[in-house]
Amino acid sequence: MAVVLTPEREDVVALLRKHGEEINDEDSFSFVRLGEGRGFCSLLYSVTIGQKTYAVKITNPRGNISGTEGSVGLHQNVHDRECDLYEWAAGYLMDGGEKTDLENLARSYGGRKCGDREGVLIMEDLSGSMTNDVDFTKGYSVDVVKGILRCIAGYQSAFLSADKKFHATDKSVVHEALKGMSLQCVEALPEKEWLPKDGDKRSALLSFADTVDKLQDEYPDFAKSLPLTLTHCDLWPNNMLFEKTKDHPEGELLAVVDWQCASVGNALLDVASAIGVCLTPENRRLHELELVDFYLAEMEKRKERFREKTEFDRDTVIKQYRESLKWAALQLVFTAVFNPTADQPEKEGEDGPLSARLRVIMEEI
Repeated sequence: MAVVLTPEREDVVALLRKHGEEINDEDSFSFVRLGEGRGFCSLLYSVTIGQKTYAVKITNPRGNISGTEGSVGLHQNVHDRECDLYEWAAGYLMDGGEKTDLENLARSYGGRKCGDREGVLIMEDLSGSMTNDVDFTKGYSVDVVKGILRCIAGYQSAFLSADKKFHATDKSVVHEALKGMSLQCVEALPEKEWLPKDGDKRSALLSFADTVDKLQDEYPDFAKSLPLTLTHCDLWPNNMLFEKTKDHPEGELLAVVDWQCASVGNALLDVASAIGVCLTPENRRLHELELVDFYLAEMEKRKERFREKTEFDRDTVIKQYRESLKWAALQLVFTAVFNPTADQPEKEGEDGPLSARLRVIMEEI
């Protein structure tokens, strides 16, 4: 039976006070679930205390949460990893790091790692600012993707500039889970003319899934000159929040959330996700080199702050971006399998929007 954890006033108030928030004993306390029916490892709530509102994420270390079955080690690992990421980010800013590097991370108000009790993470509640009508199935605009790439360049630059590096907890737990999930999702993809059960493209996807650890954490020989840096590793649209403003009616990136798979590795992994998953095939083919150049220009602006001499050779970066589209292909597989309504074709016989992106990427790589 699923365990439905809810925020407890005494617990949340104690954690907030520990991290400097002023809470009065007489302040009212209420909460509402965010993302009902979503969330693999944690439950998310909007918690109001007096006049202040926070986002509170709760993780059951025993692994049975919101109707999902998962490894105890996985649920605890990813919660603790996200806590470590926000703690590292706060330390980077306290040490005088550039604020604009992390402007698209929600502010953290501390929390508690998993142990004998459930894990808790308290963050800025952005639900009142975000919009829900930026539809990635139609494909984001090039300007929206540039905002995502600017964010990626920011947090990667923070890592490369920081005195203290973010160290991911045991990666093997997440890698094993990702490998198993990837293999199952590839097998679950509906058979199509271009993706038969025993075809080369499905075999290639299974190969990508089987080597997901190397894809995320290592470079092939031609790219060894590139630095290892902070990666989100799960940068698909449901982990990005957007807001619409007068200057950005199509939407602008508000925050990247759910850093549960954060790691240190392939710098082009998140770049390939942002471009390969979020753009239509036509827009990607037309603008991908422009977008890779935009990412390189954003890194160039910041490189004087990097702790070690770092070179991003354009030809090497473009080649590694194309190699990293393998990860974008797997993310499209996950999304199509877990959110089949997002892959509905407009006309009978056509591919859905996600399958169309996957097909074109597989044709190219």
